[in-house]
Amino acid sequence: MRIPAPGKRLAVSAPFFYGWAIVGVAGAANIARVSSAVEVSTLFLPVLTEEFGWSVTAIASATTMGSIGTALTGPWVGRLVDRFGPRMVVALGGLLVGAGCFALAGMGSLGVFVAAYALVRCAGQGLMLFSTPVAVANWCERRRGTGGAVLLGISAIGLMAAPVAVQYAIETVGWRMAWFALGALAVGLGVIPALLLLVRRPEDVGLAMDGDAEKGAELRTRRPVAESWTVRQALRSRALWLLMASIFFESLVTTGVGFHQMPYYLERGLDSTIGAAVVSTFAVGLAAGSVAFGWLADRASPKALMVAANCALAGIMALLLFVHSAAPAFVFAFGFGMVVGGFMTLPTVLVAFFYGRDWLGSISGVVNVVRGLGLALGPTVAGAFFDLTGRYEPAFITFTALSVAGAALMAAVRRPRRPTSETAAASAGA
Repeated sequence: MRIPAPGKRLAVSAPFFYGWAIVGVAGAANIARVSSAVEVSTLFLPVLTEEFGWSVTAIASATTMGSIGTALTGPWVGRLVDRFGPRMVVALGGLLVGAGCFALAGMGSLGVFVAAYALVRCAGQGLMLFSTPVAVANWCERRRGTGGAVLLGISAIGLMAAPVAVQYAIETVGWRMAWFALGALAVGLGVIPALLLLVRRPEDVGLAMDGDAEKGAELRTRRPVAESWTVRQALRSRALWLLMASIFFESLVTTGVGFHQMPYYLERGLDSTIGAAVVSTFAVGLAAGSVAFGWLADRASPKALMVAANCALAGIMALLLFVHSAAPAFVFAFGFGMVVGGFMTLPTVLVAFFYGRDWLGSISGVVNVVRGLGLALGPTVAGAFFDLTGRYEPAFITFTALSVAGAALMAAVRRPRRPTSETAAASAGA
């Protein structure tokens, strides 16, 4: 049973292309789930180890468990988004993130911490952050890269403000109130706007993608079925497996660095206030990178841009090893943010470019399985290196090598072509 969306009426009567409203609501949802981002959870790492005496690896296991949950639920969530749209999925994610943050505000044991933060991580990444790019891609075709760039530009507002605000809250009112505030943000900004305003596709309300004059009723009579791949067909293509392998390495590296960056900065002599400002600079770079890569994706090969992003990641990881003061830390954080902005913008664009829009959520859900595994392993791998050696450098050197491997895998990707028999069958089914 579908719950009616008030946004459908607004979409028809709006004096502007309603796809931009979709971008805005999706961006607000991404801000709401900021508590699931490692750039925020890293701020709690020093205070939790000091208060409870938990090891870095034990705390990182919560992120690992949540990311495993993201991986396991990816295909299921993708099918829900394809069938029902992102509206209820995003709203459910906001409720679960809020519930997890409220539980963290009152927790007092490692078991409760791991369970609650795993819920926050899984719901924020697997339900909200996964669904919002699909929501935008379903409304934009020619401007898909630009739409994704604007989405992440809005999302970056949360990552810019949250580290400084959360660090201030931890130092003034305590870490428990900081978690409570993050829970209120998730419910207030992630649930209500999604329920009221999100609409699955323009064709559902008689509109066309990109705000074109042609109406959805006409489009439905000639939808490009032959250009869209099913999940099974996509899984038989070499390109998808190479793409997923590259995304696995990228996810492992970026989340491993992101989760451990605050204690690394403290280890290198930066105080906590400067460290939080450096983490916020990451969000500035994220906004700049998402806009730049999104604009370029509408004008250049998204695959070539993915190769460039992986190469840039390897270079920026090398710079991290030389951070001993505030200035290079700020430079690293901005560059790292730009690269991550590309990784957040480009995969959905590339999957849609290769495999079409009809099963975009489901195929992206399969990709999200591999991405979730990388997100799960990154913090644990870096934490294990630190617990064994007392230093982060060995982990970051390893991550540099993995970034180079990711670039090589992406360079080997070629646009897939379905066998003639499958194309003919799809055309006949249309």
